Amino acid sequence: MGPEKYNQEEIHFMTQMPKNTQYKFLKCNPPEGFSHCIRIAVLINARVEEVFSLVLNIRNYGIFWPEYEFKPEGDGKLRKGLIYHTRERGAKKWVKYKIVDFTEDYFYSGEMMGRDAFLKKMQYEHHFIPVDNRTLSVESVYYTLRYGVVGKILNLLIAERTIKRRLLKAHLKLKEVAEKKRSLLSQVNTALYSPTITSPTSQ
Repeated sequence: MGPEKYNQEEIHFMTQMPKNTQYKFLKCNPPEGFSHCIRIAVLINARVEEVFSLVLNIRNYGIFWPEYEFKPEGDGKLRKGLIYHTRERGAKKWVKYKIVDFTEDYFYSGEMMGRDAFLKKMQYEHHFIPVDNRTLSVESVYYTLRYGVVGKILNLLIAERTIKRRLLKAHLKLKEVAEKKRSLLSQVNTALYSPTITSPTSQ
C-alpha cells in the first residue's frame, strides 16, 4: 500500500480548524481487504523536520503511546524494512510489525506481521505535510477484526472508540512535545543572537 496523495484543496480543508480545535477525524474509506478505517489530522506549530525527528526511532514511541511497550530489532531507527514488536503494558505476548515504506521528513507506513488476539490484520500510514512553517500530521489506520459478524459488533461497541481515543492521545502528545521543543529552541536562539546592551563606562 503506497502513500496516499493529498491535493492542495484537501490540505486547505484539513488546516481550516476552528481556533479552539486541535484535530479533525476525517472521512476514511477502507482499502480493499480491510473492514474499517480511522483517519486523524492534527496541525502542529513546528516545521516538518522538527516533528519528524521525534518519531525517527521506535524506542521513543512509548512517549506517544504509553499504553504500549515497543521493542525494535537493531537500533530502532525508522527505515523501510525495520522490524519491531509491541504489546499492551501488562500483556505477555509481543506482536510483530514491519515498516513497509519510508520517506524521511514526509511519510512512513507499517503493517502487522504477527498474530493478534483481536486484529486479523492492520496497516497504518503517517504523513507529515509542510504548511507555512507548520506541520499537518495525518495518520490513517486500516484494520479488520477477527470473529466475523461478532468482530463487527465489537468494533461498534469497543474497538473503534478505543483506537480513536489512543490515536488522538498520541497525536496531541506529538503536537505538545514538538511545540514545546520549538518554543525552547526559539528562546535559546533569541538569547544567543540578541544584541548585548552594555552600560556606558564612567569617565
